Amino acid sequence: MNNKIYLKVSEDDPDVAYLYLPGHPGEKKENIIKTQIRLYDIINNYKGPDIYLDIDQKDNIVGIEILG
Repeated sequence: MNNKIYLKVSEDDPDVAYLYLPGHPGEKKENIIKTQIRLYDIINNYKGPDIYLDIDQKDNIVGIEILG
């Protein structure tokens, strides 16, 4: 999964999804995310679903959580 983009939609809620970006070590890995940044906090007047950027220990964006 390290070099592919992969979208996984929640089995429980079709409005929730996670986009795995190149560099993400995979679903089963723990403690890979150093911080999350909410899109609303970095784009003025953002209107849309809650979107969180997951950032790893090397400050790379490795995933995007979408809460529709």
